[in-house]
Amino acid sequence: MTNNAGEHLRMGAGLGRLNGQVAVVTGAESGIGRATARLFAREGARVVCADVAERGNPRTDRLIEADGGEAHFLLGDVSQKAVCEEMVSTAIDRFGGLDVLYLNAGTGVRKKLHEMSDEEWDHVINLNLYGVYHGVQAVLPHFMEQGHGNIVITASSFGLRASPRYPSYSATKAALVNLTRQLAVDYGPEIRVNCVCPGPIDTNRIREFPPRPRPIDEDQRYEAGQRVAALHRMGQPEEVAYCVLFLASEESSFVTGHALVVDGGQTITVQ
Repeated sequence: MTNNAGEHLRMGAGLGRLNGQVAVVTGAESGIGRATARLFAREGARVVCADVAERGNPRTDRLIEADGGEAHFLLGDVSQKAVCEEMVSTAIDRFGGLDVLYLNAGTGVRKKLHEMSDEEWDHVINLNLYGVYHGVQAVLPHFMEQGHGNIVITASSFGLRASPRYPSYSATKAALVNLTRQLAVDYGPEIRVNCVCPGPIDTNRIREFPPRPRPIDEDQRYEAGQRVAALHRMGQPEEVAYCVLFLASEESSFVTGHALVVDGGQTITVQ
């Protein structure tokens, strides 16, 4: 990944919407997670940035600190229960509490079902579903004890529609949309739970197994943008981050169990 020059050009100064709060962001070293962690900090939150690898240059927590915010980096695989428990305890021990959990880490494998190995299927299930399951389980005792909390999950527009050769990814993202509704019912009114469903976002994609960053070129970027029905372009990570911020802040105080589609019109059916 290149340095932070030119990153997040659509991100403005903070307005204090998360002043005094503590947040955890998973998948925080790249893409939507990196933009959201940075935006949360600009809005006044102290942020625990969790990722399975140090991909950012500079690392996301150091970028936040250079912006004048407070952050801590946690290296670990959130498909592992112990890592999710460590995320929560780190936030509480280091920053004195936890108010917002943004479960963003995810992956996919582009193959038809009959082409997939059990290892590839399990890899997607473990990160996309168990990464959320363990994260929510880890934070619920703290949120229930303090009487409030906010959970945001990254699903996908492909959780609402099919995509060629994406069975494990689409299945897990659809599951997250309905898990969001279920959690909102089971833990409201004290805890709000929502998800975002991004469409094509201009990030370094991690789509191979084993996963590794794979940047898209200009032709692929243009082609992906032209497939978006209304805006005819790819989105930027910070455009999703602002939607996550809305769900994480009191501006969305009467919103829970909602799947917020952030796709530039991708899911519009055009005859």
